[in-house]
Amino acid sequence: FPPMNVRLPVMLAIASTPFNADAADWLIAPYGWLPAISVDQSSENSGGGGGVSGSDLLDKTESVFMLRFEAARNHWGLTADYITLDLADQSTLSARPPLNLALDIEGELDLDVIEIGGFYRPSGEVAGVNYLLGLRQIGADKRIVAIPSIGSAQVFENDASVTDVFLGARYVHRAGNRWDFTLRGDYSFGDSEGTLNLLASVGLRVAGPFGLQLGYRHAVIEYEDSIDGVPETTEVSLSGGFLGFVFRF
Repeated sequence: FPPMNVRLPVMLAIASTPFNADAADWLIAPYGWLPAISVDQSSENSGGGGGVSGSDLLDKTESVFMLRFEAARNHWGLTADYITLDLADQSTLSARPPLNLALDIEGELDLDVIEIGGFYRPSGEVAGVNYLLGLRQIGADKRIVAIPSIGSAQVFENDASVTDVFLGARYVHRAGNRWDFTLRGDYSFGDSEGTLNLLASVGLRVAGPFGLQLGYRHAVIEYEDSIDGVPETTEVSLSGGFLGFVFRF
C-alpha cells in the first residue's frame, strides 16, 4: 500500500478536484447516531504474556456524532463523511474451571473516522445507482487497565492511525418530491484488516432546503496495532439507528 507521503497528497487531490460551485447541488447533514458498540481484541502472542485478549472488552450503547457533506454536478460528485466517538466501559473476564480467577477490564477508546472520496452516477440524477471510491482515515486512541483478582493492575495504551481505500455503491430511490430511500454498502482495505460499512435510510424533505433522514448503519472496523511490543488485532463494531438533519442548497 502507498506510504503516507503518497496517500496524503492523494486525499488532498480528491478534495480539491475542480468543481463548478454555481452549478452544483450541495448537501450538509449532521447526524445523531445511537449504535451498540463492541470492541474485541485478540493477541498474536498465544502465551498471553504482555497482552490483553478477549471478546467484548468494551460493550455498550453510546451516542455518536456524524457529519456528511456532498457536492454533485451532472454525473460526478464529491463526498466527505466524519464520525467521532469517545467510549469508556468496564467488563470482567473469567477463567475456565478449575481456575478461580477473574480479570476486571477498564477500557477507553477515542475513535475518529474521516472519509473523503468521489462518486459517479450514470444517470446524472440524484436517483439511481452511484459508484463510490475514496480514502478512509481511521484514528484510534485506546487505553486498557487490566485488574486481576490476584496480582497487580497493568495499563496498556496505544495510538493507531490507518488509511484505507474504499470501494462501494449506493442506490437512491425517489418517491414523489418529498420522499427518498437509500441503500449503501462499501468495503475498505489497506492499512487496516478491512472495514465494512452498510447503511439503509429513508429521507423526508420538510420545507425548502430542510429535510430529515432516518436510518440504520452497521460498521465494522478491524485494525492491527501493538501494545507493549505484542501485536494485537482490534475489532470495533457499531450498529444502530440514526437521525439526520439535511440541508440542501
